[in-house]
Amino acid sequence: MSKLPLRTELPVTETWDLSLLFKNQAEYLAAIAEVKASVTHFKEQYQGKLTNETIIIESLANLEQIKRQLSKIYGYGSLGYEADKLNADNEENYQKLPALSEFVGAALSFFDSELLSLEENVLQAVMKSEEGAPYQYYLQALLREKPHRLSAEVETVLSSLEGTLSSQYPLYLTLKFQDLTFEDFEANGKTYHNSFVSFENDYESHPNQEIRHAAWASFHKGLATFQHTAAANYINHVKTEKKMATLRGFDSVIDYLLFSQQVTREAYNRQIDVIMSEFAPVMRRYARLLQKEQGLASISLADIKMPFTQEEPQHISIAEVRKMMEDVFAVFGEEYLSIVKRSFDERWIDFPMNQTKSTGGFCSPVYDGPGYILLNWNGLLSEALVLAHELGHAAHFGLTYDRQLMMTPEASLYFIEAPSTANEVITCQYLLNQPLEAAQKRVLITEFIARTYFHNMVTHLLEADFQRKVYLAVDQEEVLNAEKLNGFFKETLEQFWGEEVVINSGAELTWMRQPHYFMGMYPYTYSAGLTVGTQIGQRIANGERDAIESWLAVLAAGGTLGPLELTAKAGVSMENADALRSAIQYVDGLLDQVEELETQN
Repeated sequence: MSKLPLRTELPVTETWDLSLLFKNQAEYLAAIAEVKASVTHFKEQYQGKLTNETIIIESLANLEQIKRQLSKIYGYGSLGYEADKLNADNEENYQKLPALSEFVGAALSFFDSELLSLEENVLQAVMKSEEGAPYQYYLQALLREKPHRLSAEVETVLSSLEGTLSSQYPLYLTLKFQDLTFEDFEANGKTYHNSFVSFENDYESHPNQEIRHAAWASFHKGLATFQHTAAANYINHVKTEKKMATLRGFDSVIDYLLFSQQVTREAYNRQIDVIMSEFAPVMRRYARLLQKEQGLASISLADIKMPFTQEEPQHISIAEVRKMMEDVFAVFGEEYLSIVKRSFDERWIDFPMNQTKSTGGFCSPVYDGPGYILLNWNGLLSEALVLAHELGHAAHFGLTYDRQLMMTPEASLYFIEAPSTANEVITCQYLLNQPLEAAQKRVLITEFIARTYFHNMVTHLLEADFQRKVYLAVDQEEVLNAEKLNGFFKETLEQFWGEEVVINSGAELTWMRQPHYFMGMYPYTYSAGLTVGTQIGQRIANGERDAIESWLAVLAAGGTLGPLELTAKAGVSMENADALRSAIQYVDGLLDQVEELETQN
């Protein structure tokens, strides 16, 4: 395989259109200058003057406009860099964001501190008034944080250091996409070029074992070269989080990170522990079936993501996947469907792979603007499920932003992956309902397990188990280094896969691959979201009108409800492990179908 194309070599029609935010670089720079002026004026206008209900409501309305300006700026400044890190303008735009965040944070830090210095009955009066009611969720969230707020002076200092305190994630991206290189490898008499994107999107799941294993060796040799730098950067990140936790009065960094999610330590531990103990046997069963299907003497982590069957993989064009997405999500009605259509018509989606483009897929929504979607499109059915996933995020935020203010808190991170993973369930159920032969149905079910459940309930859950080990070690003031991180991850892999799957050399470096560790307590939330998504997705796929209507109401609610309130409103209780165990049984049942369909071929 040759090198991936440069960004400039791609068909523009298959890339996203950031000019929907700003027409050019000059407009972007002018917007930064304008928002800085707005922030400066806001401080001059309101600092020390938040004395009555009228002025507070006026200030909240002006702050809302500033936050809307910033949403566009952060979108434009970050997304260009995510797609092309070789472009000098993109790099410059991205590098401006930490300084802008520090400027805004330091200038506006007085606001929350002064609001919290008022008698609570003043804020309650604002929330109960007709004009102040739209800001109640912002103020409620602020009051919830009050016990952990520091003095106004300290909060200002911390805000002015925000870019420095969060600098580990940009450094991770620099290391991953600009410094890390991988040796070419040979397989079947051919030479192949390796890269982060190529390995994760092509080689890791390649049907040819020689290519898979040679790519694995090349990839992990490249990771090993920078493991100590990556470890030092990540350890600095978690130590910074621990210091912030202590400053804000939390005994554990885990409790500090869960606080913003409104999730208990019990619920967090339950999600990880039940999957490690009860879903692991189901996925070991999948591994055994995969080994048998492919006629392998043994199965290793370098094989676990290969296609399940030896059938020719189904390819799908961008035009075909558009029709599929429109057909699938028509079940939600016109408003939701219009978001899906606009994402194609207005070029919200960045399809093709290119050099230095971020790996995987994500959705980055802009208030009152596009929900930009990054893909690394390879034309396989599994990538259609990725698109369905990201369209779930785009529609969720689109519906929320249409009804909620920018300053209304987002839905809890605990819930955030439910709309996306539900879409994967809905898509697969839709496809299974088409007229299919037994062999086609078997391919589809195994693709569904490998993409949706492996990715969200195995890949990210293993990250979560590893992350918990790291934070517990930080809480206990243990010395951390690359060797300790590698040991943690290998221990997690061995615990999950047992004796059924060989742990290849280099697998212990898997912690270097994902950016989620720099985003708080994020990895475990994928499985929480899919737990909800499994139940609600099946009901919606069956066309249950009440499920569809309640789900649309939940998507529009945003952070006006807590995470358990959101799931309950959708008809799924997350108060105990019942929903999670139901999802595990669902996957086990899918494997039953795989075995039954084999006899029908």
